[in-house]
Amino acid sequence: MNGRNASVTLLIGGMIVLSLAGCSTKNDEIAASVAPTVSPSSSAVTTPAAKEPVTLKWYSTSGNANLPATKTLLEDYKKVSGNTVELETVAGDGDVIYKKIDIDLSTSGNVDVIPLQNPIIHAKYANSGFLLPLNDIYKQAGVDYEKKYGKYLTKFNDKVYMLPTGAGTWAVFYNKKIFDDAKVAYPKGEWTWDQYVETAKKLTDPSKGIYGSNFPDYDNTFYLLAAQRGISGYKADGTSNYDDPSFKESLQWLGDLGNKLKIQPSWLETKSKKIPYDVFMNGKYAMQFTGTWFAFAPIDLKTYPRDWKVGITQPPVDPSGKNMIGITSGNGINKFSKHPKEAADFVNWLADNQYKYGGSGTPARVDLAKDDTDKIFNEMASKFPAADSITSEDLKDVFLTPNLGLKPEKITGSIAAEYGKIILQEGESYLVGQKPLDDAIKAIKSRADEAIDKAKTLKN
Repeated sequence: MNGRNASVTLLIGGMIVLSLAGCSTKNDEIAASVAPTVSPSSSAVTTPAAKEPVTLKWYSTSGNANLPATKTLLEDYKKVSGNTVELETVAGDGDVIYKKIDIDLSTSGNVDVIPLQNPIIHAKYANSGFLLPLNDIYKQAGVDYEKKYGKYLTKFNDKVYMLPTGAGTWAVFYNKKIFDDAKVAYPKGEWTWDQYVETAKKLTDPSKGIYGSNFPDYDNTFYLLAAQRGISGYKADGTSNYDDPSFKESLQWLGDLGNKLKIQPSWLETKSKKIPYDVFMNGKYAMQFTGTWFAFAPIDLKTYPRDWKVGITQPPVDPSGKNMIGITSGNGINKFSKHPKEAADFVNWLADNQYKYGGSGTPARVDLAKDDTDKIFNEMASKFPAADSITSEDLKDVFLTPNLGLKPEKITGSIAAEYGKIILQEGESYLVGQKPLDDAIKAIKSRADEAIDKAKTLKN
């Protein structure tokens, strides 16, 4: 998900998104005094970990800092732990916060807790050595993060640097009127991309200007099939893995949707006509594949008035990899924190409790009791117009997808941002007919390897 995710998550779930290699001696010292403040299955508070009250600092965007729920969250944590958490507020929202964090961390900084809004930011700080490894800290303290977070837990070289507070996945939003007019059954539950394509063919009607499908113009759609299969963008030796056949297959498949099958606008048409990300709401698209953050649009009838109903279902899967794609967000600890044991306690408390503030959200926990889960999704379903008939069970299938695994929606690693730009530039040259497919793939591989080598040189 891109920057729009951070700004609309509050609309669809009300969850606070504040955003969402230390030495072994320090880890042992911290682990001795860090314990879970909340039971995984209840909100009962145990004995606070900190003996002497301290003041922690936590980065926040100005938008989140001004939320009443943020104030309540910090007050509640102080009651639990005795510690005070002050916000290091950065003006603006979205990724602007990381410009300041980059500068601060380059000189160690004095802020203890770092929000990690997406996998690219998470990977950047973990691989740069700015974050404190948490494995030993929490294992010795009895925090079973494997059990609590399951598929939402991310590791780098088997090290955990973040406890997740929320998860965002992808979904298919669909126009029920177009389905009804074409007498096609609504999609539901697990389905494949072949089924998606066949459904889109039945719904496409050029005479009415109706497309059966639409994809956003994000770089990760260029390698969607490879992502769902869990194919890494890097080889074991750190070089680009873009010569893996799955990346070529993915790009060709995406191009065929618009250029050959014509079930959605071609890439050239999308760019030349500047088709907006929210075009699905004009009523001329049967299905929209995008992030679940897009749920803000059908909820907002003032901005998007409509006389047709919206449905939502889980994304199709590739038979070779039954996984959804998505992101997790959470918090990590500055390796140079002056209060690492208290920071570790706060990060653990946030992971257990942050979803409870500001309404319902999508917690990155797999161990929640049914009553907690039902409450979250009943509240979320109530935000949709009643006419859409979207139930909490529909949303559970989409947001939780218990039948599917989770793979990162983006290639991260040592050159995450540049990798994405290279894929967009060279992949687009194929999609608009400027380069043969093989040439585009070779160019991505070559340019990525150059960028990887450059990154290694700068690091050394």
